[in-house]
Amino acid sequence: MSDTTGVIRLAIAEDHQVVADALATMLGFGDAIDVVGVVASGSAIVELDAELLPDVILMDVSLQGLNGIEATRQILAARPEARVVVLTMHDDPETVTNAMAAGARGFLPKNASRGEVIAAVEAVARGEGYLHSSVTGEFLDRVGPLADRSLAAERLTERERQVLELLADGRTTRQIAEALFVGEETVKTHLGHIYTKLGVADRVQAVALAIRRGLVR
Repeated sequence: MSDTTGVIRLAIAEDHQVVADALATMLGFGDAIDVVGVVASGSAIVELDAELLPDVILMDVSLQGLNGIEATRQILAARPEARVVVLTMHDDPETVTNAMAAGARGFLPKNASRGEVIAAVEAVARGEGYLHSSVTGEFLDRVGPLADRSLAAERLTERERQVLELLADGRTTRQIAEALFVGEETVKTHLGHIYTKLGVADRVQAVALAIRRGLVR
């Protein structure tokens, strides 16, 4: 927090005036949060952040002009320490993923309660993250496989990836050896490493898992 009183300086980006006024009134009612600005467009929140340096920004996705996700990206590019909580009616997994990828530290649907919104703002102000329970499951279902695929790809060496590609192409151990100009024992060694790294028992499981994770074409 930017002042010594412990009060969270909050900026709100919301293109519906009635909703914006309600949020400002609801969140500024107590002594813990000071609403320092309310704007309706993406470009306006980017400018306001640069001028006022709020502790937390409560960001809608649908804004006038620049959308909230792109505004978040621009704000974080200019001020990496900025903290954004996305509050939107668009709570599908793709929107959640895009918002978090842009740098948002929190995400809530607009049907969240006052207590949940305040909890999110306070958590993010402390440097923590906040993901509403209604979107957590689908978000993890979407992100988990991506992380799993990335980690698996990083674990495999370039030669192991080549062997896996040929394996997925239906080549035998001998054919893989001939294609890579190595001995069959070398190929078998690579296969053993691949099975261990992917956590599978044989070539059928390896190919199935590689295709499912997008490790091979």
